[in-house]
Amino acid sequence: MLISLEEMPEALRSRVGDLRGIVRFALDEFATEHRHLRHRYSTRTEASIIHDNMVWYAKEKGFQWKLRRNLFLFSVGQDFRVKPKRLSKNFQTSNIQTRLVLQFEDQRKLRLFDNMDLTNVFLGYQCDGVEVAKWSIWLVEPDAKRVKWAAELTSGEGTATVTVAV
Repeated sequence: MLISLEEMPEALRSRVGDLRGIVRFALDEFATEHRHLRHRYSTRTEASIIHDNMVWYAKEKGFQWKLRRNLFLFSVGQDFRVKPKRLSKNFQTSNIQTRLVLQFEDQRKLRLFDNMDLTNVFLGYQCDGVEVAKWSIWLVEPDAKRVKWAAELTSGEGTATVTVAV
């Protein structure tokens, strides 16, 4: 099912350009700075470097953020808590299944961060071949082990296509 950008929550819709920019910066930085070393890197190392770049750029963009027990989250507006991640083709993440990770995916409150009832979303990318510039960028709302919705942030500033993942 497709929904239009106008149907996307305003807090996310108004920041689509910034959210996309976080991932695009991280991917471009990785492709530029690590292109001669990529053959040495494992998938986990690539994901770690890109994640660190996403974290740095989210901080640079001025998003409110928290870090607890190696879990980095930033907020978008008053309603969304965002976790930068690498995503599989099925919009799943690979995590060490800690209590915090499971609470995030299950949309439960994370008392370490706040007592507000926020919606948790992943901001991430899907790898498609070796050319990093062609990797897709997504916002995904997890619902336990499933995906409630996934929004592809396309190349245009402030545009998105939202589909409900099965």
